[in-house]
Amino acid sequence: FKEVTFEDSLFEECYFEDVRSSETFFKNCTIISTVFYNTDLYEHKFINCRLINSTFTKEKEGCHIDFEEDNDFLIYLVSFLGSLSVLPGNIISALLMDKIGRIKMIG
Repeated sequence: FKEVTFEDSLFEECYFEDVRSSETFFKNCTIISTVFYNTDLYEHKFINCRLINSTFTKEKEGCHIDFEEDNDFLIYLVSFLGSLSVLPGNIISALLMDKIGRIKMIG
């Protein structure tokens, strides 16, 4: 699931297996006799929900922080660093053009 919000929904006798979610939340839902196996649907994603006879087994391990929001920042950072990396070459090229000149460099 990616950026899904379930509101005022009923889940009865469902089986969620190997689910990865990003910015997915359950609000005011009733979840009855449902199994969550190997998912990253953690407690903070269920807001004002009633969990009745539901089980969570083998939760996904590792970092539980959602980095999807920081993705745009990383794209701009990589672009900025790529532009910054060509700056020394541009400075040296400009100095050489100033000292030697275009015609002498080509000929």
